[in-house]
Amino acid sequence: MLFGGLSKKITIFRAIAMGSIQNRDRLVAITGIGMITPLGVTTGDCWENLVGGKSGIQRITRFDTNSCLTKIGGQIPEIYFEMEKKLLPDEIYEQALYPSRLSILTARQALTDSRLSLDHIDRGYAGVITGSGGSSQGDGLEYGRLSKVNFTSEMLDAHALWVSREFEFGGPSFNVATACSSGAFAVGLAVDYVVQAHQICLAIGIDTMLLKETLEGFNQLLAISESNDYPEKASRPFDKHRNGFVLAEGACALLLEPYSHAVDRNARIYAVISGYAFTSEAYNIMAPDPEGKAMAETMSTALENSKVPIDKIGYVNAHGTSTIHNDLAETKAIKRVFGEKAGIIPISSQKSMMGHTIGAAGAIETAVTALSLYHSLITPTINLEEPDPACDLDYVPNRSRKVKSLEAAITNSFGFGGHNSCIVLEKSPEGLV
Repeated sequence: MLFGGLSKKITIFRAIAMGSIQNRDRLVAITGIGMITPLGVTTGDCWENLVGGKSGIQRITRFDTNSCLTKIGGQIPEIYFEMEKKLLPDEIYEQALYPSRLSILTARQALTDSRLSLDHIDRGYAGVITGSGGSSQGDGLEYGRLSKVNFTSEMLDAHALWVSREFEFGGPSFNVATACSSGAFAVGLAVDYVVQAHQICLAIGIDTMLLKETLEGFNQLLAISESNDYPEKASRPFDKHRNGFVLAEGACALLLEPYSHAVDRNARIYAVISGYAFTSEAYNIMAPDPEGKAMAETMSTALENSKVPIDKIGYVNAHGTSTIHNDLAETKAIKRVFGEKAGIIPISSQKSMMGHTIGAAGAIETAVTALSLYHSLITPTINLEEPDPACDLDYVPNRSRKVKSLEAAITNSFGFGGHNSCIVLEKSPEGLV
């Protein structure tokens, strides 16, 4: 029975060949999105500002940056902290850390957006998989008064456990930490569970690493921008004058469900996920293979698993961090995969507007890719004023782009340590609204 008991052993820790879009039993629908980022506290606000090419980068105001070389970042709007006080019960507000509270509120947004009645499913098998690159410990005290900061609040799996408890979801509940690709890994593992168990699953990317200690650490690594005078111009993927990523905080939840069930309940389907791939570069703990070989292998494997022809891909949502090495390697990887077509495929990076949200980025960018498919609209790469001659592809500079037909897209996430991921999304064949 749909969303009833499990009839077979579940194996979720592997990348599976999802099959073509005609094999609907192997497709996973994205029917709900919840997003809180430097560009807004709702999915609608974030999408509107992304389409408008607005920057969410500003001088940091929540802590003293006098000792930091970098004094800018992507802060979630202050209105969020009033919002969580109103929306969360005292118990959660007092016991859960800031990233766990963010996880709950984005999950709530996604469930509401999906229009799925939880009374009509068996919650005992619904899953929650979070991806967080580093926001499990930390004080969070500057964001909200916690009466108890104890072991349970700081467990690595705390975000997933709080969400499971909030919605009484009894399926698999865990956190995955693969640095900057954590959110994408959470989505992929959630896809596995939905396909094999025929259940719903929340996939959430979350990180709140915009802290003094984190800034100082990335400064030592020479990884982040120090362009403090013009914060909104600091993140500039693929531009000749890029000088590092901009650290940001954020969260995004996606409600995933079996495609056939979404069709049966006449759900609005933003997009379907038809395949993905995870790989490890095994190259360097800090930098990607400069020739983009492992990145290219990840994209090619995802496309092979999805059975989507390369010629059908009409958009690449780039990892696009605004670092010298990553942007160049990703450009080379895209050329390896798409050959002569690489120059005509629109490519863009939302990190130009909201900064790098680390573990949240892969989930946010999956959601934005789904919205792009749904609206046939590609968000821009802002601050691309003088292109790097070595980065010579179509990065949709500075203004969003309406496209007549966008059938399929990929989204890339490449984490520190070589944690590579690529997710393939397609427009719903039913064209449901």
